[in-house]
Amino acid sequence: MKRTKAFIAIILTIVALAFVVFVGIMQQKFTNPDLASMSYPQADTESVTTDEKNESDEEEAEGTDSVAGAVGSVINDEEADDTEDAEEIEATTSTRTVEVETLNARSGPGVDYDLVGVLVMDQQVEVEDRGEEWVKVTTDEFTGYVNVKFLSEE
Repeated sequence: MKRTKAFIAIILTIVALAFVVFVGIMQQKFTNPDLASMSYPQADTESVTTDEKNESDEEEAEGTDSVAGAVGSVINDEEADDTEDAEEIEATTSTRTVEVETLNARSGPGVDYDLVGVLVMDQQVEVEDRGEEWVKVTTDEFTGYVNVKFLSEE
C-alpha cells in the first residue's frame, strides 16, 4: 500500500512538472511578435519639465520628427497618389450581366469590406470599370463593389 501511494505521488509530480514545462514552451512559441515588439510609453508626468513640454509642443507644431507630423504626411502623400491615379485612369461605364447564381456586393474593393447587397444571376447592373479586379456596380437598391470575373460584358 505504501508503495502504491509513493508511486502515485511520483507520477503526479512528474505530470505536474511536464505540464509546467509544456505551458512554458507554448508561451514561448506562440508569443505574438507584433505585440512583443511594441513599446508602451510610461506616463511619468512629474519627470517632464515645463521647458521640455514647451519644446515638445513646438516640435509638434512645426511637424518635425513628431508622430503626428509623420502620420499627417503619409496621409497627404496617399491622398496625392489617389488624385494622380484618378486622373491617369479613366473609368468606363457599361451595363453588364451577373454570371453566377448569387454575387455579394461589398462596400469597398475587396473581400474584407462589409456586404451592402446581393446580386442574382442574369441581373443587369451599371458598372464603373477602371481596369482593376474589382469594379463599382450600381443598382436601384445599392452601390457596391464586385469582382469583375463574375460579370459578363454585353
